[in-house]
Amino acid sequence: MLLGYHLLWSKTADIVGSEEQAERFNKLVVENNYYIGGAVNPRDNDLQITPGEQTITFNGFKHFTTGAAVSDLLVLEGAVPTGEHIFAAVPTAQAGITFDFNWDNIGLRLTESGSAKIENVQAPWADALGWDAETKKPSAYLLETQYPTLLLPTIQLVFSNFYLGIALGALDTARGYTVKTTRAWPYGGENKEKGTDEFYVLERYGNLYAHLRAAEALANEVGRAEDAIYDKYGNNRAGLTARERGDFAEQVASIKVVSTDVGLRVTSAIFEVTGARATAGKVGLDRFWRDIRTHTLHDPVAYKNKELGRYFLLDEIPTPTWYT
Repeated sequence: MLLGYHLLWSKTADIVGSEEQAERFNKLVVENNYYIGGAVNPRDNDLQITPGEQTITFNGFKHFTTGAAVSDLLVLEGAVPTGEHIFAAVPTAQAGITFDFNWDNIGLRLTESGSAKIENVQAPWADALGWDAETKKPSAYLLETQYPTLLLPTIQLVFSNFYLGIALGALDTARGYTVKTTRAWPYGGENKEKGTDEFYVLERYGNLYAHLRAAEALANEVGRAEDAIYDKYGNNRAGLTARERGDFAEQVASIKVVSTDVGLRVTSAIFEVTGARATAGKVGLDRFWRDIRTHTLHDPVAYKNKELGRYFLLDEIPTPTWYT
C-alpha cells in the first residue's frame, strides 16, 4: 500500500503539471531516492491556499495521510479563494507539517495513515502544478483537456491492485497453515487422514483460487489499458477525448468492484478451510480481512456498481470527480 501511494504521488507532476515541472520533479525524486506521500483526502475540507507574489501558502487539516509521516516530499492539494485547486509537493520535514500519529483503526496499522496539520506551509508558484507562475492562473491544458483527470482512475487502479495483493497474501498464508496444521474432521463419515484430503477444503480452495486468478487477469488487462492511454497521450494531452477517458474509468471501475468483492470474500472464507485454531492471534489471519475491510470503505463501491450500470445500460460515461 505504501509503495502504491508512492507510485501514485510520484506520477502527479506527470499528469497535472507542465512538462518542465514534471521533468524537474522527477529529477528531484530519482536523484535523491525520495519517498513521496500525500495529504489530499477529498472528503475533508480543502486546504486553504493564500496566494502571494512569489509563493502559495497552505493551511488546514487532513484526517488521513497514508505514508505521509515517513515521506521525504509531501503532495498537498488545496483551493485558492476563487475556487480553483492546486497541487504542489513540499518537503515533509518542516515546522508547518505536524503528524498526530493517531491511526487507531482495525486495519492498515503499518501505513502511517493518521491525521496531519498543515500550518503556513509555502511552495513557490513555480511548483504549483499546472499553473503559470507569471499569470498566477491555471494553464489551458489543465482547464481544457481530459488528461489531468486521469489522476483519479489511476488512484482507483492502485487501490484495486492492493486489494488483490491482500487477498493473494491471505490465500497463500492460509494454504501454508492448512498444509501444515489443519486437521481432517472426524465426524463426517468419510474418515480422511489429513485436512488436505477433505472434499470441502479442496473445493473451497479451488473456488477461491479460480476467482483470484480471474481478478488478476482483469487487473492486468486494465493495467495494460492504463499503459496504453498514458503512452498515447503523454505527449499529446489535448488529444484525449472524454469518451476515451470515460471508457478507461469504467474499466477501472470494473476491477475496483471485482477486487473489492473477491478480496472481502477470500479474506473471510480462509477461516472456513483453516479451522477454529486458525483464529488464534498468533496465527494472524485476521489481519488480511481487517486491512481490506478498512480500505474498501474508502469510497462506497456501490457507486462504482451504479456507474457501471449506467455505462452498460445507457452507454453513459461518468463525469470526472475526485473519486471517478
